[in-house]
Amino acid sequence: GGTVGASFDANSGSEVNISGGTVGTGFNANSGSVVNISGGTVANRFDANSGSVVNISGGTVGNFFDAFSGSVVNLLGSEFFLDGELLDTLTFDEPFTISDRDVTLSGTLEDGSLFSFDLNSSFVISEDLFELGATLTVTLVETLALAGDFNGDGFVGQADLDLVLLNFGEQTLPTGFNTAALPGGTFDDLIGQNELDAVLLNFGEGSAVSSAAVTAVPEPASAALVALGGLALLTRRRRDAA
Repeated sequence: GGTVGASFDANSGSEVNISGGTVGTGFNANSGSVVNISGGTVANRFDANSGSVVNISGGTVGNFFDAFSGSVVNLLGSEFFLDGELLDTLTFDEPFTISDRDVTLSGTLEDGSLFSFDLNSSFVISEDLFELGATLTVTLVETLALAGDFNGDGFVGQADLDLVLLNFGEQTLPTGFNTAALPGGTFDDLIGQNELDAVLLNFGEGSAVSSAAVTAVPEPASAALVALGGLALLTRRRRDAA
């Protein structure tokens, strides 16, 4: 988390893991370094120098990304496009080398973040650079579950809030409850404030999928929702007051 300033150098033998926060302009991944970006924001002018390995599965990387000959850049995501054409022959969990240059590679990373790189083989002002001697791979992976999407429809909304409120205080998960969307990915033996916070934090995030692909979860009665909603708000106010 937090903020790291400009001109960050990952030198030989180092491994840098970025999962949140912000790293400033001018990141240099030097020979012998490994940089893993799974979240957060890396600003403009990232240089993957010869001998470096950069793995990107989430977050945001700024403009002017340069991958020089001898570097390795691996992207992990749920879909990839070359000049707008979907790469539909990829196999899950098997890296695929992108040898095309002077095209645009775009798609969705593992955490749901969108990305786009200009695969220029030679320098173009104000654009990305992926030299011919740079190795670039894409790997198709399952998208990480969105925290708070407890009914598993790919969207955090009223249905998920209803599900938490109906079962607030229960020590057993109801049938059809999407455990991958639990805070931290594990159940802490109580449907409570952590689950409620996850829904409120991501409310409105994601994109709903076809209802046929979702395990049906019974919707709670309106009267029960009102009562449980009041109980949850009262619990929050008491905790905040303490």
